[in-house]
Amino acid sequence: MTLASDTFRPETLAELESSLDQMKTANYFLRVAVDQVPEAVLIVEADGGEKSGPKILFSNAAAAILVGVEPEQGLRGMGIADLASGDMDASLLLESLNRAVENGGTHECECRIQNFYGHEPQLCRWRVRAVFNSLRKLLNFTITISPQSLISAAAIKTGPLRPIDDLDAQSEQLKQDNLAALAQGIAHDVNNLLGPVTMRLSDLLQQVQGQPALQDELQLIFCGLKRARQFTSQVVTACKAKPNQHQPVDVAAIIHDTVKFAGAGSNAQLRVRLGTALRWPVADAVKISQVLQNLILNGIQAMPQGGYMDVDAENCDLSLGQDKILKPGAYVKIVVRDRGCGISPENLDRLFKETFTTKPDGNGIGLTTCKRFIKAHDGDIRVSSRLNVGTEFTLFLPAVTAPASETRTPEKSQAPVPLKHGQGRVLIVDDEDDLRKVAHMILKRCGYEVIECDNGQDAVKIYQSLARTGTPPDVVLMDLTLRGGMNGGETASEILRFDPEARLVVTSGSVNEDVQMSYLEKGFVGVLPKPYEAGELTQIVHRVVTMMSRA
Repeated sequence: MTLASDTFRPETLAELESSLDQMKTANYFLRVAVDQVPEAVLIVEADGGEKSGPKILFSNAAAAILVGVEPEQGLRGMGIADLASGDMDASLLLESLNRAVENGGTHECECRIQNFYGHEPQLCRWRVRAVFNSLRKLLNFTITISPQSLISAAAIKTGPLRPIDDLDAQSEQLKQDNLAALAQGIAHDVNNLLGPVTMRLSDLLQQVQGQPALQDELQLIFCGLKRARQFTSQVVTACKAKPNQHQPVDVAAIIHDTVKFAGAGSNAQLRVRLGTALRWPVADAVKISQVLQNLILNGIQAMPQGGYMDVDAENCDLSLGQDKILKPGAYVKIVVRDRGCGISPENLDRLFKETFTTKPDGNGIGLTTCKRFIKAHDGDIRVSSRLNVGTEFTLFLPAVTAPASETRTPEKSQAPVPLKHGQGRVLIVDDEDDLRKVAHMILKRCGYEVIECDNGQDAVKIYQSLARTGTPPDVVLMDLTLRGGMNGGETASEILRFDPEARLVVTSGSVNEDVQMSYLEKGFVGVLPKPYEAGELTQIVHRVVTMMSRA
């Protein structure tokens, strides 16, 4: 009798572990390589008796982006037919799998792929390859997916022989579109997370009017939340590769707000000194705030024992030939100065390079991003430093004379929208429990009757049931992205089909200014992008109810 200990000798076990390590390494490199393929790639199991078809075993990053999910999450475990948009497309796709087996290997079809963040389905070419072993047993399917808009456009323009430059440009546009879709999906999730906090905090700020100290603390947090909301919108806009729409911004207000936010809780003392009649940079306010916040936080980290920091701003005029980089003209010069450990001379030249960092947990992209932002504004960022003395960053931004009528203070411009009381019945359709509960609480306190549900099927049933009793909701707050079953757009269509006079307001974390008009054209009477304030919620509900009473 052979014992297990005799069979698995130490050297055999070591060989096995070595083989496993080699397999892990090979698998890692294979995954990285497939993730860099521009086309969507799926590996699908051979068998699948369910309606959703065979399960997905593997998906690359391009596949995740195409359908609007995070690459880390992937599509593993989903049925292949779940990716198709509608029963007809699903039938075409499943038939293509059968044809690939019958044809001995390959088959192609065209059907629409759905997007899980509410975007329109996209017509794609699906190339299915059935993979067999040496005994002709079906192992799995390998599928590549290409949006048909790219293929068709190239074929129409150039025929069978297509210039490489043309294809490269279209491929780059496809990547940009996919990146924008992914960014919008991430922005949607972030906005949903910010939603309940923004709403509750804006409500609390209006309840502590007689407590100045608490009000100041809450106002500081609220300003940070508003910047976060602006930032998510900026991410989507940037990924869409649209030209920046810079406009004159109140740099004094930006500096005051950013210093308060970035310096909160630190042991550094920040002093702000602003020149008289300070000009307004022609800039993106959110990005300028991000740059200043990065520089201030770097300075605070350079002074672990605390100390003084300065943030100064003054007007600056450059004449022809005065500066080797900047064009002649009017500028605002902003200086962020710390009294920390300083930067060694050999590191100064490497400071704005993407891979350089002196922080153990840093990745070197902070200052690189600052440099890119400032360069995009036709400005410049410069640094000087002495070891154990401190570091000084200087920003130059093209600027114009401040508008004479502008008298707002930073605090007033960031004040929450006031609540609006009224009467009426509101149906909230949203699958985010926390946001739904906070909205319910605020609307009820402002005088409204509130009904809530978390899915489209129930929303349609509730609306129809109330309408049949003669008491339909006065307003329906409809989230576009609902988990499982009908999405917000389909739910809205069903409600409007039943009652063309229904008043629906779209509330979604993926709606930006570019697409708001399209929803109004689809029958919605208002748009409330997430995350919204308590006052914004009550104001739009009051407006819709009032609009109905006047009709």
